[in-house]
Amino acid sequence: MKLIACLLFLVIFSSTTNAQIITANSPARLMVYAMKPDGTQALMSTESLSIVYDQLQMTGEILLHNLQTDDGLLKNLLDSAREDRITFSGLIPDGQFVFHSTLNSKFVVETELNYGELQSRILIDYDISNRKTSVANSFDITCSGNISLRDNLGMTRDLGLDDHISFQFFQNVQTKTY
Repeated sequence: MKLIACLLFLVIFSSTTNAQIITANSPARLMVYAMKPDGTQALMSTESLSIVYDQLQMTGEILLHNLQTDDGLLKNLLDSAREDRITFSGLIPDGQFVFHSTLNSKFVVETELNYGELQSRILIDYDISNRKTSVANSFDITCSGNISLRDNLGMTRDLGLDDHISFQFFQNVQTKTY
């Protein structure tokens, strides 16, 4: 009887250790908010922000031509961009979030931002909620932060916008164990 229990334990243990975790990332939805001198808010957005998670490493890319806006000042900002993309990467703090059974989590990720030759650091606030089902583990990720047009993107001329713009993105990530 003990032998059968030990064998059953080993079979269950070995099958879970050899399981493969597949992560599916959907493109993130990005919203960028800028303040105008008259106090009104200008908005640009994209549905195709690319963010990938590899264990604790987060990497992403914004293709500037994918940003959409109806605001003339923001259109001018996009048309005058020296580069066609912004890339970023950061390390998620250990123990905070690794697509396991974390239910809800909030933390800050120090992120390296690259725009052409310019490199800077920004903080991104993560707010993650988890919906675990028998089929998949689904994570809703909402992130927010601020960047400086001058310090982070190297824009020194007056653009008619407040120097600090804020952003928020939303992404759904699913993991399945096979």
